[in-house]
This record gives sequence, structure tokens and C-alpha cells, in this order.
Amino acid sequence: MGKVTKKYISLILLVLVPSFIYADSKRGEVKSFYELEKRVMKAKNLKQTLIVMDDDDTLTMMKCNKNKGFKNCQYLGGPAWYAWQDKILKDYLNYGKDNVYRIASTEQELIDISTLLFNLNKMPYTEKSIPNVLSRLSNKGVKLLVETARGGDTVNATTTQFTKLKTSNGTFMDLIEQNGLKFGKEKMASLASPFIPCGKEKARKVSYQRGAMYLAGQNKGEMLKCLLSQYKDSKITEIFFIDDTLQNVKDMNKAFKNDPKYTVHALHYTAFNEHKDALTKGENKDFFQQQAHVRWLTIKSMMEDTLLKPNIK
Repeated sequence: MGKVTKKYISLILLVLVPSFIYADSKRGEVKSFYELEKRVMKAKNLKQTLIVMDDDDTLTMMKCNKNKGFKNCQYLGGPAWYAWQDKILKDYLNYGKDNVYRIASTEQELIDISTLLFNLNKMPYTEKSIPNVLSRLSNKGVKLLVETARGGDTVNATTTQFTKLKTSNGTFMDLIEQNGLKFGKEKMASLASPFIPCGKEKARKVSYQRGAMYLAGQNKGEMLKCLLSQYKDSKITEIFFIDDTLQNVKDMNKAFKNDPKYTVHALHYTAFNEHKDALTKGENKDFFQQQAHVRWLTIKSMMEDTLLKPNIK
């Protein structure tokens, strides 16, 4: 092969190869936010890096104090409980198979109950290290985004929960908002909400408020791409996504696979796998299921006794 031919091939590779080398999406897993921090610190440019975080069972969780015994863990209202109830409901609707623990007759009724429980619960951090880890990273220029499966009708409840969580310099809500993706001339970490993502007619409306995006259960990878398509404030080149649900990690990886704009690390947060499985697979599952059901019946009874026309059947 002649020198001239080699020279032209080299020039072509210099033009084409970077889009494949420097942008890609890969899956992995982490057991703690300390592990996440170590990975983020290896990013090529921290000021062009975005951390995208799930909320329930990743940032926050229903209260569980295992030091006082397994009976001190609450499942009612959490992601594992919702998944359990959703399966019970689908078995009932699709196959006529009923379950004594079924609390809803329609998907919307289950969503309404879940929203009510979010409003009633004060949810602690999954790890005490979270505010310090995210503060250190944001101080280095890393941007933060919460991407939750919750719907827009939980904005107030979520904001209240985040406001009650403290950091060294204020509240967790402040931390997320101050380091969130900013839009418009006012540089606010919010958009007029709710809105149809990317103008997709069949999509459910989403909300972006104070650095948190509420997806109403939709694909997190696709929804993130929609939000980033509107983001013009500064350049994002690297994204770290962390979520306790493996399917969301797969969706994120698929959405950004071969995208030349971003290097994406889709990370499965595995710290609570055993905790979540305990509700439906563990040796104490019967206790946890009965406990969750009794707690729901107590709340339902109180509403029926107190309200003239409760919104929950």
C-alpha cells in the first residue's frame, strides 16, 4: 500500500472514528453512592457531566430500621409494594385470578392510592452519604437531575419530602434545584409543566420542576433524550444514570446506544435487591404482605370515618 493511500486512510479515520470511540452507552452496577462518586470522578470533564438519579429506593425509601429487627421495615407505598400490587391487579383483570391482598380494581385506582401514600410518608435517604457525595460532585461542576417514575400529581409531595431531607448547606431540594439543568432566560431548573415530551401525541404528560422530572411511568431513556433536546445552557458530554430497577437501566442504555453526542454509564443500584425481594420472595414475605395490607386498611378506615366522600374506594 502506497504512502499516499495510507495518508488518506489515516485522515478518514481521524474524522470518523471519534464519534464511535468517545460516545457510547454501557451498563454496569454499583452498590453505593460512594462507588458512583468514584466512577464520576473519572469523567473526562466534570463540568460537562450530568448525574441522573431515580428517586424511590435509589435516593429515598420507605422507612426501614433493620437494626431493630425486620419487623421495623415498611413496604406500603414503596416500589416493591407497587410492583406487587400491580401484578395482583393484572392477574385479576387479565385472568380473573383474585388475591385477598388486592386493594385496587383499576390501574388508575392503584395510581391514586400510591399518590396518596406518597403524600402521607416522610421518606429518608437510602444512604446517609448521599447528600455529601452529591455536594462534593456538584461543587466540582457536575450537574444533577432526578428522574422519577412518579407522575406530575406528586410534585408537591416529592418537593415536601426533599425539603425535609437536610444537607450540610440546606435542603436536598435546594441541592437538586441549584445544580439542575437550567432553561430559559431566567436560568431556572423548571419548565412550564405539564407538557407532552417531544410532542409525542400518545405520550403521557410529564413535568420538570426544580431539577426533578416526573415521568408518569414512561421510558426513562427516551424521556431524558427529550429533555436534553431542549437544553441549551451548556454542553453535556457524559451522563451517569443510577436506578434500582434493572429495566430502567436497560432502557437508558438502549436509548443512548450509538448516540454520538453522549457517553452514558447506565448503572444498576443493587444495594436494596434483597430488601425489595423480601416482600414477595423472602422467608418473611407473609408477615410483610399482611403488615402492608393491615396498614392500608387502617388508613382507608380512617379516611372513611373522617371524610364525607373519600376519593379512595
